[in-house]
Amino acid sequence: MNISLIKVIINILNMKKLFFSIIAAVLFTVTAGAQVRATDLYTISGQLVDTLTNDPVPYATVSVAFAQSPAQFVNAVASDGNGRFVMQLREPGDYVMTIQSVITAPLVKTFTLSETNRSLDFGRIFLHEQSLELTEVAIVAQRPLVRVDIDKITYSVEDDPEARVNNTLDMLRKVPMVTVDGEDRILLRGASNFRIYLNGRPSNLFSGQTVSDVLKSMPANTIRTIEVITDPGARYDAEGIGGIINIVTSRNLFQGYQGSVSANAGTFGSFGGNTFLTAKMGKLGLTGNFSYNNNRRPSSNSETVTDYINNPLFSRQNTFGSQKGGGEFMFGRLEASYDIDTLRLLSLGVNIWNGKFNSISQRTIEMFNGAPEIPLYSYKTDGDNNFKYGSTGLNLDYQRSMNKKDENLTFSYRFNNSPDDNETSSRARDITGVLPPNIRLNQRYDNKARTTEHTGQVDYINPLSQRHTIETGLKYILRQNISKVDHFEMVGGSWVELLPRNVNNDFEHISHIYSAYGGYALRLPKFGVRAGVRAEGTSQNVQFRLDESRNFEVDYYNVVPSVTVSYQLKPTQQMRAGYNMRISRPSIWFLNPYVNDTDPLNISYGNPELDPEKSHNFNLNYSFFSVKLNFNINATYSFVNNSIQYYTFIHEASPEVRQNTYGNIGTNHRTGLFANAGWTPNRTLRINFNGGLNYVDLRSESEVLTASNSGLTGNVFLNAQITLPKDFRINAGGQYMTGWITLQGRQSGYYFYNVGVNKDFFERKLTVSLTCSNPFEKFLKMEMKTSNDFFITNSKSRQPMREGRISISYRFGNMTESIRRVQRSITNDDVMGGGGGSGASGGGAGGGN
Repeated sequence: MNISLIKVIINILNMKKLFFSIIAAVLFTVTAGAQVRATDLYTISGQLVDTLTNDPVPYATVSVAFAQSPAQFVNAVASDGNGRFVMQLREPGDYVMTIQSVITAPLVKTFTLSETNRSLDFGRIFLHEQSLELTEVAIVAQRPLVRVDIDKITYSVEDDPEARVNNTLDMLRKVPMVTVDGEDRILLRGASNFRIYLNGRPSNLFSGQTVSDVLKSMPANTIRTIEVITDPGARYDAEGIGGIINIVTSRNLFQGYQGSVSANAGTFGSFGGNTFLTAKMGKLGLTGNFSYNNNRRPSSNSETVTDYINNPLFSRQNTFGSQKGGGEFMFGRLEASYDIDTLRLLSLGVNIWNGKFNSISQRTIEMFNGAPEIPLYSYKTDGDNNFKYGSTGLNLDYQRSMNKKDENLTFSYRFNNSPDDNETSSRARDITGVLPPNIRLNQRYDNKARTTEHTGQVDYINPLSQRHTIETGLKYILRQNISKVDHFEMVGGSWVELLPRNVNNDFEHISHIYSAYGGYALRLPKFGVRAGVRAEGTSQNVQFRLDESRNFEVDYYNVVPSVTVSYQLKPTQQMRAGYNMRISRPSIWFLNPYVNDTDPLNISYGNPELDPEKSHNFNLNYSFFSVKLNFNINATYSFVNNSIQYYTFIHEASPEVRQNTYGNIGTNHRTGLFANAGWTPNRTLRINFNGGLNYVDLRSESEVLTASNSGLTGNVFLNAQITLPKDFRINAGGQYMTGWITLQGRQSGYYFYNVGVNKDFFERKLTVSLTCSNPFEKFLKMEMKTSNDFFITNSKSRQPMREGRISISYRFGNMTESIRRVQRSITNDDVMGGGGGSGASGGGAGGGN
């Protein structure tokens, strides 16, 4: 373990010096930029102190307004951990300063700034239980910018004056534990496995490539708060959710519309566009967007060498190949919300996602036995893969609010249909030697797969008092996975279907999932508990229509507990510990028995007899945040005793063929330590850091495989953003990852970096962005090693990484209210995704992502 740790540190230190030169240049540039702007600003400062204890008052909100309009704040900051604050103002004049914290009463002071008095230090400002009332001054109550709760941290957007001119993505950069990098990608605690909710419910608007565009098009003056929920409770029914970012919109009842259009293009030949529009007309609110992207993937090269162990027929196989592709996808979403009255709300959402992708490959295969110069046989293949995927979804929600604040009852229905079709063909040429009889060339597969879901759900939440809250609900899912495969061979220049059909070629998997949950939350001034339990029952029916003797049914029942305990050390510091259990069901990628033998010496297929994983997760978390610095440290431990592993083996009937599939064959133990920090030393510079180490221990002692593997994985992410005069912004960032560990091998580490420049025009309505990924590295090189008692495989790949992109976005309209939506809705996140070896649990350990 120590040796692995040393290697991780050495790899990080040996990253290209050029990347750190870029970061250094960025930091130097901001110093000059800050000095240029400092001469034009006015500054106030001071330290807040408690009158009774003489202790500093941390993270109090300091707001400033012109004396003639004290209710309209022009700037606001929060004091740091020692009670100190510094604020910059743009104009001279008579001002009113309002100070408020969670432990003292409001305090109001007046002051004046002028050309001869550009800086004012108040020294120690004493806060006590009685507010100071000044004649003819309006004292406006104001919440602190950041609040810590039992399971979340809340940033008050409506109390930040910059929300009047910024969009929601700009404000998200200020939220603790959230990172927005130079390419506007969002990370929560350094990880990407989180959800974005709108008013407490999931929305397909925040999916895929559209997240940043949607957030840019949402004006921040329509947002009330942004919540970071790091420990989801019992109502969430899947593992893999690293947290939730919940955007709570304003409740003002005004009318209007807001929208944006954007376009982007890259040097690989990719291009796309997006449009977003939201409008409120009386009781009816509409939100819609449409996105189109055409992607191009330049040619990449790969090389694989397999050495067979104690195999009398074969000693080595060499495979050389190249692959390129491209495709298009589009996404549309329309959501309507109707306020029946102040207590009843009806919401309807429809979304459509469609895409297709074509991949063309060429391979050369050589098989040897003993003599390394002359192969036993060799051939070349030309492959053509066509993928069609998508989904059509519908959500219907009815919310009945009660007279008590935040008490409501919600009824929800969701329908989703996701086709996933694949047509794969391969043709051979330049054949030398005699091929084994079980190797088939010149063949085609047409695989039509589909997942259909119907979900019904009822949720009820009741805040019994300010300290006690209960929630409960019921849920039912009918999920149908279907796969049908047609197999063809080339005969006389035409494709002819092979008959009789393989028994795996017509497969159906039906699941009935029913669950109930109950949760309780206790909130005291410094101590909090959130506990819940979820009971889930599952009935599965697996059918092979061409061989009914293989059909089987299975029923199982799980009790899934969760508990989180938090303690507030100081107003800016919190400790939290928690445990939860999650179950994760395999998706069609894992279940589909369709055999993909486009490469006849390296075939893969799913396993319809997989059981859901059961994971147990423990975490300990410490959070600190202040005006300029916030960081979070998270220690985790998790284990899975029936882990789904992607593994490779050789059957004695085909000693030259590597077979790949999934099985509940492993135990998976992970111990991780992750940290993220955000530092904002001044108004022009923001630096974000995320990193982590993960010790992985994978083992299998099953009938099909005996293997073990362990080691450290990790990653480091660093991003710097500079705000310059004339609405220019410079971004530079990069990431290094050690690769991942699998049950039978490991992948090498890699790094990438990017630089970008943004410019706003027309009062920040038009934004132009230029970015470049890996400007000094044309290719990303990766290596992978897989082994067992029968073979050792070493793979190398090289794929293009250097790319420049231009993006243009224009925001239009005026809207002072976001549409009211239901607080609870359906989210089905209990399914494992992915389609490759690293997609299975335990297949990848990328340092916490």
